[in-house]
Amino acid sequence: MRVKPTKYIVLAVLLLTGCGSNEEPATTVFSAAPQKTIQVAVVEAQSTSVPIRVEVTGQVAPIFQATLSSRIQGTIDKLLVREGTKVSKGQLLIQLDSRDLQADLARANAEVDNAKAHLDRMNQLYAQDAVSKQEMENATRGNRVADANRRAVEAQLSYTMVRAPFEGVITEKKVEAGELASPGQPLLKMEDPQRLRLDATVAEGDLKSVSRGDKIPVVIDALGGQALTGLVSQILPAGNPQTHTFMVKVDLPKTPGLKTGMFGRFQLDKGLTQTILVPSAAVVERGELSSLYVVGSDQTARLRWVKLGRRFEQQVEILSGLNIGERVLVDGSRGVDGAAVQIVEMVASPAGKTP
Repeated sequence: MRVKPTKYIVLAVLLLTGCGSNEEPATTVFSAAPQKTIQVAVVEAQSTSVPIRVEVTGQVAPIFQATLSSRIQGTIDKLLVREGTKVSKGQLLIQLDSRDLQADLARANAEVDNAKAHLDRMNQLYAQDAVSKQEMENATRGNRVADANRRAVEAQLSYTMVRAPFEGVITEKKVEAGELASPGQPLLKMEDPQRLRLDATVAEGDLKSVSRGDKIPVVIDALGGQALTGLVSQILPAGNPQTHTFMVKVDLPKTPGLKTGMFGRFQLDKGLTQTILVPSAAVVERGELSSLYVVGSDQTARLRWVKLGRRFEQQVEILSGLNIGERVLVDGSRGVDGAAVQIVEMVASPAGKTP
């Protein structure tokens, strides 16, 4: 009988017991992290009446503008204005060479003097019964013809001077001094910068939403987006058959910095529709994505992606991603996905109100 292996086993057990006598057995404890709780105000999503709005765009144009040309052919002797020159009504802008017409006027004046002198002599002779009535009438007609010829030359002479038809500013210069001006050839363009309007095209389906005399807020982006009060002055009766649009002209008030060619827009209301609105502060925007923190029945905030629509002052329209009756954090910046929610305030929804 062999007992040697048994001694080794007992010794090994004693050694193991002695080594662990001074330390507690190691244990692993798994404890759940405490859930974060946020105290927030929430709003319940409700169906809200909002106006159906259509945005119309256009460009700023002058109410009074003119393309100036000559009625006769002649060389431009003097060009007295440039682009940007402010002019008053009746101010001389272009002077054509008038030497030939000045000579014609001198000749016409001489003919009038001769005709008048002849008429005076005929009147004296007729009073003395020295000439016939026919001769006296011929002299009268001759005087009238000479006077008419003079007036015609004076009219031609006046056409050598191109004057401003109204007070305004020169916007375009198409000729230079020394060039030959032909009848009807555009020489200058001018406008009244103090009286401007927005020329906008409105679709035929939206035309019933605007009427002549309506006051419409017009936004000019170049002026910082501040709305101007425009007045609908004209709706052209004929539309564009290709685009099915009509031109609507909206007069604008005098505004510093407002210039021809600027982009402008206004909105037309076409009735009411139902949609969901939430406070703008509830929306969390990350690049091109938008989201809300929705509080479920388990009182837990969950981040949910949504699609935004129009903005109405302090509210924004939710097109998809949110259902009526769901609760949303009023201040999305305080939201934490998965956090427990303690509701401190239930904000009244904008249901039934028109923004």
